[in-house]
Amino acid sequence: MRQDACDEKGLGRKNRRDTLLVIGAAIVMAGIAVALAIWLNPGYSSEPYKRQEYVLDDVVTITAYGRNQSQVEGAVEEAFREVFRVEEIADRYDPESEIARVNATAAAAPVYVSDELWQMIVTGMEIYEASGGVFDITVAPLVDVWDVVGRDERGDPPPSGEEIGGILPLVGADRLVLDETAHSVFFSRSGMGIDLGGIAKGYALDKAAEALTSRGVDAAIIDMISTSMTLGEKPKPAGGPDWLIAISNPRGEGYLATFSLPGRTFISTSGDNQRYFEYGGVRYHHILDPRTGYPAQGMIAVTVIGGGSGAWSDAMSTAAFTLGYPEGINWLEGLGDAETLAVDPEGSVHVSPGLEGTSGSVVETVVP
Repeated sequence: MRQDACDEKGLGRKNRRDTLLVIGAAIVMAGIAVALAIWLNPGYSSEPYKRQEYVLDDVVTITAYGRNQSQVEGAVEEAFREVFRVEEIADRYDPESEIARVNATAAAAPVYVSDELWQMIVTGMEIYEASGGVFDITVAPLVDVWDVVGRDERGDPPPSGEEIGGILPLVGADRLVLDETAHSVFFSRSGMGIDLGGIAKGYALDKAAEALTSRGVDAAIIDMISTSMTLGEKPKPAGGPDWLIAISNPRGEGYLATFSLPGRTFISTSGDNQRYFEYGGVRYHHILDPRTGYPAQGMIAVTVIGGGSGAWSDAMSTAAFTLGYPEGINWLEGLGDAETLAVDPEGSVHVSPGLEGTSGSVVETVVP
């Protein structure tokens, strides 16, 4: 009987050991199966996840790659949440926005602003100083008197010289009273206003990129029409590692140029073809020169590739366009961190030396 009991105990131990081995093998096989499924499933590695939203007064498209589909989609959702959040701060046409509150009350008393609005204002002031005042966030009164989109819809003539002359004393970022410690803004003259149209998209671009990378997406394009960004290397199954970027022709169909660019590159374009109206055979566009009060006339279009951040890239193209050709190109070269493609008033195309090796094709001239 004692021998039988020992045999039964030994058999029990063997059965438990065999069972554990089977369970262990099953777990290993399941893990391998999951790993193979993840590896063999391309997810968004060759065909990207793409989403579009109308925000910041334009169509914004985010195209993202990654093997984990839910991760990619969640990251893009978070990126758009950031863009809409920036709009809630910087859209002065929304009476509920923070900048609208500043514009409505800052002539009466200093207004304390959020850290993010402060950062946009400070960046605008830095570019104001760097550009000699041609990039100016206080152009809101001029933008309103020109009302380019409204005049286009109504067929109205441009504002008179008297109207423009009456507005110019309200324009000038040096008339802002900024308290760095308190993060407050005060208008030294009643009627002043801040317009962040030349910087908000770029700032939103930076925030969207941060959202994507924080959620594990490191290959994407964020396209805001006038301001865009490539993020990381494009997957090889999708034609990477570089990204093919096309610049629209400002005076016709098709593209002015195509470039093969690496990841984390900012691309911003300013041109007289984006928002404008025509009256008496003259084109009046939305990029206003704060020195004269009239639409800048020294260039048809300029594209800046580089700039260090979306906010700077966005504003740099506006400043270069306002400075005109060749002053704007010379100014960008002096900054030293961007390449340029510009169309001068005669329609000739100029490409900075750093882009010549990356260009797929460049149209030599456009019809002005």
